[in-house]
Amino acid sequence: MKYKNIIFDLGNVLVKLDEKACMKAFEQLGLKDTEHIKDNQEVMKLFCDLGLGYVSNQVFFDEFRRIARSKASDKQITDAANKMLLCIPDEKKQVLLYLRQTGHQVYLLSNTNDIHWRYCADVLFPMQEHSVEDYFDGIFLSQELHLEKPDDRIFQTMIETTGINPQESLFIDDLEKNCMAGERNGLHTFQNQDFNDWLALFPTANMSPFSSEILAK
Repeated sequence: MKYKNIIFDLGNVLVKLDEKACMKAFEQLGLKDTEHIKDNQEVMKLFCDLGLGYVSNQVFFDEFRRIARSKASDKQITDAANKMLLCIPDEKKQVLLYLRQTGHQVYLLSNTNDIHWRYCADVLFPMQEHSVEDYFDGIFLSQELHLEKPDDRIFQTMIETTGINPQESLFIDDLEKNCMAGERNGLHTFQNQDFNDWLALFPTANMSPFSSEILAK
């Protein structure tokens, strides 16, 4: 591996997503026409504002209830939102640990909101004694930076904060527009078109002796 720094996206790279399950759950709470939710500007603005950290979770819950004319509880809305997040396979967590153990700097750069991030951190990332902090040297989230990919500024913020050399760094994302933005900012990129594609970049990390060794620590 010629790259010193590996930067991962979250959704459809580390976390397997199911948008249809999420939309169905929202529909059951009263949000209609969820097949065309992206055409609903009011709903999309609410989700965007949550992902950029412009509104709190409580404001999101209250606005969801208003738009959907729903009496759903905060927990019901949270659970519906998190139907989108299926799993982070242990194999991928093992690779993250292996990369750090072998001297690479590993970062997360994600467009995500607080509801999804809490679920990932509390439920999906833990593996045996490992927590989310064990997998990354730095975590950069749209909700905290008030910026989102493919905005050049979120890449520049990450590069300046970490001090990494972009030419020594690989950025892995599932969306072409985000990869193009990474390249504009000097990063090497890999578009993860299928969920497990990027694992082929690190064949040594997938060998069982390394995985067993990592998990034993």
